[in-house]
Amino acid sequence: MFVFGDSLLDPGNNNNLLTLAKANYFPNGIDFSIGTTGRYCNGGTLVDHLGKLLGLPFVPTFKNPSTNGSNILKGVNYASAGAGILWDTGLIFGDVFTMDEQIQNFKKTIEDLSLMLGNKTTDFLGRSLFFISMGANDYINNYLHPLAWRYKKYPIVAYEQLLVQEYSRQIKDIYDLGARKIFVSGVPPLGCIPNQIGGNNDSSGECIRSSNRMAVSYNNQVSMLAGELNATLAGASFLFWNNYKPVYDIIHNYSLYGVENAGLGGVCGGGREQGSVPVVQCLGADQCGVPWEAHSNDVALQLRVLGRRGGEKKGGDGEEEEEESRWGTVRLHCDGMER
Repeated sequence: MFVFGDSLLDPGNNNNLLTLAKANYFPNGIDFSIGTTGRYCNGGTLVDHLGKLLGLPFVPTFKNPSTNGSNILKGVNYASAGAGILWDTGLIFGDVFTMDEQIQNFKKTIEDLSLMLGNKTTDFLGRSLFFISMGANDYINNYLHPLAWRYKKYPIVAYEQLLVQEYSRQIKDIYDLGARKIFVSGVPPLGCIPNQIGGNNDSSGECIRSSNRMAVSYNNQVSMLAGELNATLAGASFLFWNNYKPVYDIIHNYSLYGVENAGLGGVCGGGREQGSVPVVQCLGADQCGVPWEAHSNDVALQLRVLGRRGGEKKGGDGEEEEEESRWGTVRLHCDGMER
């Protein structure tokens, strides 16, 4: 599996970068089998759980020195906390690997694969699963962030169009490099992230509906993009997974999943709702609800992958659930993929 994304999928690529966007400290990894690695979670990420479901080993981290030789035949994870579709998303934290830089890193892997596999490289990439999840930081740490100014002049519709246009180019670049089985994940309910709740003047602690509406609209556009790419790119198989609905459902129906509290406040951040950086306080995993800082904890991630509770016709804030987000689709579309 080859992975492109942000902090939801970062396995530790930011650990040695000059950035505030890193998670190589306790209690991150407190419940993870290999300890603290740089994952923004008490346990494994969504990709870790998906890989387990598919019978795959942990995907090697691009910046890990051991990710070379035969290890890259397991795939490579290029995800970087704070990264976004746009080149300047995440710069408020310091260095990150943007989506375009992650693609450049993928090109380096292809060169190494070609040395090992020769003319079989194209077939290997064509049978491999590619997981792409990007866009959340372009909202919460760019367009919606009080310190970011470059895109404030854009109406939200125009900004969304800019994101989708750039995202389309990047996904096509990955296709041109050999990807054929591509899993594109939507963004979660952005308005339920602790730093969004904490930055709102409303003291109720409820999810921010305006931010959630941005997430819903963006996901709808990316879903349509996946359909268009399926129709126009020869040999490609795109699957869009609407990540919004399961996260929203867990947060608002947490007791049905066996989770003790919704935990909309962060765990390790500073500021109101403890959802901002730099980190000033860390609590134990036993105090963790659904979000782990601005991320889902291990229990919630397992529930999202395994789909322990069925979908409903309506998601949060009245949006229609996408057909592509039905549970079980993952197994159907991943048969025959490179393991």
